[in-house]
Amino acid sequence: MMKNDPPGSYLETISVIGAGTIGSAISISLAKAGYRVISTRRRPDLNAGLKSYGIEVTSDNAGAVSSSDMVILTLKPADLVSEIRKLSNSLRGKIVVSMAAAVPMRIIHEILPDSFIVRSMTNIAAEVNAGYTPFCVLKEDEEKISFVRRVLGVFGETEQVDEKYMDALTALSGSGPAYILTIIEAMMYGGLKVGLPRSIALKASYQTVMGSAKLLAMSGDHPSAIKEKVITPGGVTIDGIYELENGKIRTSIMRAIESSTIKARKISKDLFPEESREKQ
Repeated sequence: MMKNDPPGSYLETISVIGAGTIGSAISISLAKAGYRVISTRRRPDLNAGLKSYGIEVTSDNAGAVSSSDMVILTLKPADLVSEIRKLSNSLRGKIVVSMAAAVPMRIIHEILPDSFIVRSMTNIAAEVNAGYTPFCVLKEDEEKISFVRRVLGVFGETEQVDEKYMDALTALSGSGPAYILTIIEAMMYGGLKVGLPRSIALKASYQTVMGSAKLLAMSGDHPSAIKEKVITPGGVTIDGIYELENGKIRTSIMRAIESSTIKARKISKDLFPEESREKQ
C-alpha cells in the first residue's frame, strides 16, 4: 500500500509494463482482486477500456514502476532488455516479474542485480481467473515468493517450477488457449454440419470442454481412463474416435506444442547467443 492511499483501499500497488493482450488480461484480474494497478503502453488510448476497472493507464513506465510494490513486465522478448536498462534505477530493489517468453532470468539479473527476479508465463484465461501460471525464481526468499504466489494466484492456478521447463510451458500453457479454441471451433463447425443452430453448437462445444477439464481435474484419473467410460462397444463415440485417430489429431497437437517449444528456444538462442553457448 502506498503512503497516499486511504487505509484499507488496496492490497498493494502493481504496475504492468506493456499492457497488450496478456498485460490487459492480468491488469483486469488484479484490479478485480483489489490491487491498485497501473498499466502502461506507448499509446494509452488503446487501453482506455481498462479505466472502467479502476486501472490507471499511462505511458510513463518509470513513474509507474516507482509507485509500485511489484512490477510485471509483459513485453516482447526483443524489447525486454532495452526497456529494463532504461528503467534500471526505478526497478532497483523491486520484485520484478518477467512474462517475456524465452528470456532467461540470468540476463535480467545482470541488469538488475539488486532486484528480486521472477520469470513467469500465464495465458489469456487469467482475465477470468482461470489461467495456469508457472513461475521460477533466481534465489529463494520465502517472504517474497509468498507474495509472488499470492499475486500470480489471482490469475488461476500457479506453480513454482525449474526454469528449464519454462520454454515448454510457454508452448503448452501460454499458447494452449489457441489450440483449445481451435478444437472448440472445430466442434462447433461439426455441430453446424449436422444441423445444429450456431448458438447451441457453440455452447455445447465450450461447455463440453469445460466440463471434461473439470472432471479430469477433480477425479485425478488419467485422461484415457475417463475417455474409456464414454466409449461403448458399437456405440456412436467409437466411430468419432476412429475419425479423430485417422486424422492424427493427437500427433498434430503434440507437434504443435513441440514446434512452439522449439520456436521459444530459438528466440532465446537468437537473442542471447552467449547464454546458449554457456548451457552447452
